[in-house]
Order: sequence, then C-alpha cells, then structure tokens
Amino acid sequence: MLSPIVLVQIVVNGVGLAAIYILVALGFTLLFGIMRVVNFAHGAFAMLGGYALYYLYSIYDVPYLVAAPVAALFVAAAALVLERFVYRRFYQKMFQSMIALLGLDMAIASTALIIWDSHERSIKPAVSDILQLGGIIVPADKLVIVAVAAIALAAFYLFTHFTRAGLAMRAAAQDVETAEAQGIDTRVTYQLSFFIAIFMAALAGGFYGQTYALSPFMGERPLMMAFIVVILGGMGSIPGVALGGLLLGLGESFLSTFYGSSVSVFVSFGAVILLLVFRPWGLLGTPEK
Repeated sequence: MLSPIVLVQIVVNGVGLAAIYILVALGFTLLFGIMRVVNFAHGAFAMLGGYALYYLYSIYDVPYLVAAPVAALFVAAAALVLERFVYRRFYQKMFQSMIALLGLDMAIASTALIIWDSHERSIKPAVSDILQLGGIIVPADKLVIVAVAAIALAAFYLFTHFTRAGLAMRAAAQDVETAEAQGIDTRVTYQLSFFIAIFMAALAGGFYGQTYALSPFMGERPLMMAFIVVILGGMGSIPGVALGGLLLGLGESFLSTFYGSSVSVFVSFGAVILLLVFRPWGLLGTPEK
C-alpha cells in the first residue's frame, strides 16, 4: 500500500521536475504558436544556459539569484544573432524549420563539444540544506528552483496579459495578418517572442544542469521533454503547457520511483502516441481548421 509520506515525496519531486519542463516547453510552444517554427534547437539553448550558469555561479561565485536570470539573459541576447540570420528565414514555414533547426542544434552541440569536451560538469546547489518535514525529505535547492521558475512563469503571464507588447504577441499568435492590419509590427513582436522563448529555455537549462549533469549533449532530454509536454497540452496552448508539464513531472516521478526511469520514458512516449491517435491537437489545444 502506498503510504502518505511516499506519496507526498513523489509529488514534491514531481513538482520540481514539472517546473523545469514547463519552463523549457513554454518557450518551445511560444515559438510555434506565434511564428509556426518547430525549434529543434531549443535543447541546445537550454544546454548553453546550463554552461552560462555554471561559469557565473560555480566558477565566478556570482550569487545564485543573480546568476540564474543573468545567465539566461546572456544566452537569449546572444541568440538574437541567430534570430537575425537563421530563424527569420523560417518564420511561418513549419516543415522547413524542422530540418534547418535540427541542423542548427547539431552545429551548436558540436561546437560546445569542441569548446568544453565531453566531460560532465556539475553546478553546485543553490542551497546545501536538507529539509525534513514529517519524514518527507526536500532538498532546499529544489525549493529555490521551483520558486524561481514560478516567479518567471508568473511574470510571463502578467506580461502577456497586461502589457501592450504581450497583447501584441497574443494577437500575432491568433492571426498574424489581422495583427499587421491593426498596426502591430510583427518583426519586433517576433524578436521579442524569440528572446523570451530562449530566455526561458536557458533558465530551464540551468536548472536542469543543476539537477542532473552538464554536458554538450545535455539538451537532448530537455528538448524531448518539451516536445512531449507540448504534444500532451496542445501545440501553441500555454495553459496546455502548464497542464502537460505537471502531468509529465508527476508521472515521471511516480514511475521512476517504483519502476525505474526506462519505464517512465516508455510510458511517456506511449501516452504521446495514444494522444496523437485519438486527440492529435492535445488536451487543451484546438484542432486546425
């Protein structure tokens, strides 16, 4: 019988994973929802965010609450060069973007391998304390990760619902031609959306590298998880991302605890296949007309 303590421990671990998955998937679905770009290089930017946090926090001892957002900002700002010369050519070209950005992902990962080699690195925990609450063990650094992720998600929600630029992003996601007819500069909107998407991917990559290990090919799993989350929730649906990330995080925590990580991955992809068969637009997505 599953004891309440074990159940709560699974939920706590699952929420920590869900926070990372939601962040990285939110950027993925943002690019698709607004620009119809399937960003298969998303995991590479998560990997770069992990290395940026590693140098700022573990090497140069910048305070964690400063290093985490600054590392993500640095990656997002540098990525604007790729937005100008690569991504801009594939806006509203879903199938072409898949192939091109898969190649970009391989190029970034190979460059990272040349610079940092294949040796795995670890990012020191934000807080080394361990909290024990009635038999439940909670590493304090996971609480910090969840808190920072929650703040980022709340800031994103407020931005998209209560600022002019955020409302322009939502309008462009609904209908780009109508948005342009209403005077919205879609080029600026696309750049801003791209910057925010890469920022969230890099922030999630820092958390992921801190939770597991940091290497040039680290981005493959965050990309895979992001893809599963957006399929579960619905491509282009932000509420769907939140639901899909929570379901995936809790499901992975439960299955990994009792059956191992291999079973967890198998069930995750099995759920995606079933959903694509019976509800291809996702749990909260809308079918294409």
